This record gives sequence, structure tokens and C-alpha cells, in this order.
Amino acid sequence: MLLTALLLTLGAVDCPPRGGLQFLCGLGATEELAPIPGTRWMLASNLNVGAPAPLLVVDRDSRRVRPVYPANALPPKRDVSLPADCQAPPDPTRMSTDGLALRAGRGGIHRLHVANHGDRQAVELFDVDVRGARPRLRWVGCVPMPAGTLPNAVAVLPGEGFLVISFHDPADPQAWDRMARGEDTGRVFAWQPQTGLREMADSRMSGGNGLALSRDGREVYASAWSGSRLVVLQRDGGPRREIILPFLPDNLHRLDDGSLLVGGQRTTARAVGACQGPHCPQPWVIARVDPRTGTVETLIEGPGSEVVDYACGAVLVGDRLYITVRGDRRLVVAPFKNRGR
Repeated sequence: MLLTALLLTLGAVDCPPRGGLQFLCGLGATEELAPIPGTRWMLASNLNVGAPAPLLVVDRDSRRVRPVYPANALPPKRDVSLPADCQAPPDPTRMSTDGLALRAGRGGIHRLHVANHGDRQAVELFDVDVRGARPRLRWVGCVPMPAGTLPNAVAVLPGEGFLVISFHDPADPQAWDRMARGEDTGRVFAWQPQTGLREMADSRMSGGNGLALSRDGREVYASAWSGSRLVVLQRDGGPRREIILPFLPDNLHRLDDGSLLVGGQRTTARAVGACQGPHCPQPWVIARVDPRTGTVETLIEGPGSEVVDYACGAVLVGDRLYITVRGDRRLVVAPFKNRGR
């Protein structure tokens, strides 16, 4: 059932509804959100599109958005369990952040993983301190990516460690042409303190984009964006599965019932890659995909416009979907009704 006509009315200042959609405004080029458990806060990434792009924090209650890094940051303090390659925080004038993943901690301190493909290709790690009036971030280190990779999304592993997916080789001038042909450009890596960063077996795909894990951590879900596929990998080395999707799948988030929230575009990789202007309208969709059965349910979709070029992904907090979009510094916010799946 489509939800386009049932979107929430936010009444945010200077953020009126347009085109039948309601918004939360004041962000940058946000691709990913990370809700902080037990709080009203969400962390937001920020792509550098020609200007410094700080990490952001969103107050869902007041609908206010503020920079959280490097502004208001705590002094850096390296975690000695992380590689020694990164001796200094990212350059705040050049960093460009994409995927986020939060590991819940104790005593009001959590660990944030951030895909950075601006001043360097790395997963940046921050401690998130929520004991004060607002969250504060402390940079604790980074894990550099191998040559020929661009980190797009991250997902935390049970216990410790994380996964990171590469989109393509940023030094390859033919990367977008290769993705348009459906050729493999991306791959998934696992990082553990004891073993470092290692490529997962049989994980190569076209346009590696979103990442999520099953609740027990045994299955890895990866979106092969330009391949229009959801790739299912077994961490124990079992056989790979693929689910063909009727759109280009972008960011992934697992719901409590084991299904996945998948944002994507009903277009081609060539059409997205060819866009050189400030707007790139493409038909888009937020869907729920069951990785066990391959069933796809459209939750909300749009035609693409100068207000919302297209959707990138969605997170569920309570009964609301917060949808990241390529567009004019905003999130789409919509109700979510669980049909008992």
C-alpha cells in the first residue's frame, strides 16, 4: 500500500510541505542516519559537495539540526586497538561522510563508525558521549581502506569489528561505465582487531552500496546498486544468494521482523552517473524486502523532482520513517504501519 498521501505534518519552520511531501530541513547532503538508542537524537552523515561537510545531529522532538563534528567535539584520543596508520583526525575541510553504523555502549558512551571518502578512504571511528545536554563526538582512530576502494556503508559485527562495503575504484575513470554494464566494481571487507581488514569471500558485486546483518550476525545483506540485486552472504562461508530487485538498491536497514528497509531508484546507473547539474530527478522507492523469501513491498515512492531528486534510504524510529534523499537539505518523514509480518 502506498503511503504518499498519508505523510506526517511536521510544521517545521522554513520547511513547508511541497509536492505532497512533508520534511525535516536544515541538513546537508545526508546519505545515512544513525539513531542513538534511548534518546531523541539521530546522527547524520554529510557528503562534501564543494564545501566543508560536518557530521550532524538531529533532534527529532524539536526538529533542530546542529553540527556535531568538528564543532562541539571532544579532544581526540586514539584507541590503541585501532591501526596506527591514522595518527590524526580527518581534515574537516575535506572529509566527506556516507554510511554510518552505531554500536550501542554502556554508561552513555557509544561507538560510531563512519565511511569517509573525502580527504582519505577510511572508516573513521568516534566515541559518542550522550551524558550531557547534547551528544558530543570524540575521534578515536580510523581503519584505512585498501587501494582501489571507496567506502560506502558500514555495519557493526556482533562482539567487535565491523563490515565495510566498497562502491568502486575511485581512481578508475571507467568505473561508472563498468557499473552501467553491470560489471563488478565493489566488494565487502570485514575488520577485526586481531586480523585487520580482509575481503569477504565471494563478495564482489556491481556498485556495492548498502550493508546490513541478520539479527544473529550470520548473514550479510549487501546492495549491488548497479546490479539491481540484494546479495546475501554467509559469514561461515556458505553459498551466496542473490535477489533481483525492480530498482537500484541503495541503503539498507534491518527491521525487527528480519525484513529490510531498502531505499532505491527506479532508473539506470547510466542515468544517475550522467547527471552533472544541481538536480538529478529520478523515480524512487522505499521498499520492504524479505531476504528469506525475496518478496518486495513498496512502502512509499515518488516520481523525482527538484524538491526530492530521489531517495537514498530510510530508518525507522518508533512509528516514523526518516528518509534520506538527494535534494535540497532535507529529510522526508512518513508514518510506518507494521502489518504484522
